[in-house]
Order: sequence, then C-alpha cells, then structure tokens
Amino acid sequence: MAVKRGSRGSRSRAGAARRRGIGLLFWLCLLAIIVAVGFAARGPLRAAFSRMTSLRSSPSTAPAPATPAPAAPASPAQSSQGTPQSTGRPLPDVTITPLPDASVRPPVPSEPASRSAPGGGQAPDTAAPQKPAIRKARLFFTAVDQNGGLQMKSVIRPIPSSDSPLRDVLDALLKGPTSQELNTGLLSMIPVEARVRSVVVRDDTAYIDFNESFRFNAQGLEALNAQLRQVVYAATEFPSVKKVQLLIEGRKVQYLGTEGVRIDAPLSRASFRQ
Repeated sequence: MAVKRGSRGSRSRAGAARRRGIGLLFWLCLLAIIVAVGFAARGPLRAAFSRMTSLRSSPSTAPAPATPAPAAPASPAQSSQGTPQSTGRPLPDVTITPLPDASVRPPVPSEPASRSAPGGGQAPDTAAPQKPAIRKARLFFTAVDQNGGLQMKSVIRPIPSSDSPLRDVLDALLKGPTSQELNTGLLSMIPVEARVRSVVVRDDTAYIDFNESFRFNAQGLEALNAQLRQVVYAATEFPSVKKVQLLIEGRKVQYLGTEGVRIDAPLSRASFRQ
C-alpha cells in the first residue's frame, strides 16, 4: 500500500510541474507578442502622441482641410505606358504641350498665277510700275553778252525718254532753264504759255505744231529770232532732222509776231546766218 501512494504522489507532482511549465511558456509567448506589437506600433503611437500634444497646446486652432493638388494632364507617353507610381508628393501644375506631328507641314505660299490674255497669250504684269528711261539731250537757251545782245548757249540735261524723243526734248525746252542754269545767266525767250500740240517728221523735215501763244513775243524782234533758234537748234540735234516747219494751231502761217518774221517755209540753222 505504501508503494502505491508514492507512485501517485510522484505522478501528481510531475503533472503539476508540467502545467506550471506550460503556463510559463504561455505567458512568455504572450509577453513576446505584446513586445512585438508594441515595437511595430511605436511609430503610429508616437505620431498620435505628438498630435495630441499639439492639439492640447493650441486648442482654438482647427486644422485646415487639406486641399487636393490639381492633377496634371497626362501626357501621351503616360497614357501609353500606364499611370506612374506615386512618390507621396503633390505634382506641380504643369501644362504639357504635345509635340507637333512631323508628318504635318505648314502650307507653302504659292506664287500668284500669271494672268492670261484673251486668245491664250500671257498678259504683261502691270503690278510693279517701271521707271521711265532717261536719256541725255542738248537744250539751247540764250545769254546776254557784253554788248547787250543775245547769244545761244547749250546745256546737256538728262530727260525722260519715250517713243517720241523729239517731243520729249521740246517739252523740256519749253519748261525753261533750271534754277542752277538760271544762276549761270541762261534765259529762255520762248513764251511761258507756249505748248507743243504735235510733232511729225517727214523725210528730213520736222513739222512742229504750237499753240497760239507761241506766235507772239512781247520782248521784240531779237527775242523772236532767239525763240526760233532755240526750237530749230534743238530739233536739228537729231541726225534725221535737217529743217523745221513751224505750224500754229495746225496751220501754216506766213509771219510770226507783229514784227513780221517769216515762218511759212522750213527753217534750218543756216537760215539764221543770213
């Protein structure tokens, strides 16, 4: 009987020791779990503690609601490759301009089409006015000599040229000397109101038609002769003109002026040497 009681006691002690060991192991595991959870929650707990501290220090200031940052428009590269990962910082407000398509080229301005004339020909371009051609001409004026007489003086002047060069020379002659030529003592005996009506060259004779103002000269006979010489000398500068027939209002008259200078026949330079 003694042996049996000892066996039961030893078994009960062993069971009690096993239960204590299991309980100790349970508490150790629980402690390890609590330590691990506390270590993992250290950061959030610290942030919560600091937030509570700031709220206690300034209770009257409410935190402003966070304004969401405007989302930047997605570029073509982002739309084709997917959404990039967020870095935790708000993106700046940047307008992304798409690159121009290299296949699209700006239109090249075309040259204006030339106008065609009736009949299929090409009409001349009159957009840009052409400058008139210039030629040099010899003009004759008068000058007063030491004895008070009138003598002929010539000048070379550039004048506009057209298809009627003799008419161009006569028009320039009737305008009189320039201011520079007047300073050198040159004068014109042709009346200021005189105008050329027409010019025709036949054979070696130039038929020059003047208006009625060319017929009368208030400065006398010597001025009438100088007036005729100015016209005849200027016209005979052309190799094809040897003589000049003067007309008044389209008709031939016998005398020029009240002094009676005859102009009913062609005049040459030799006519003034007689």
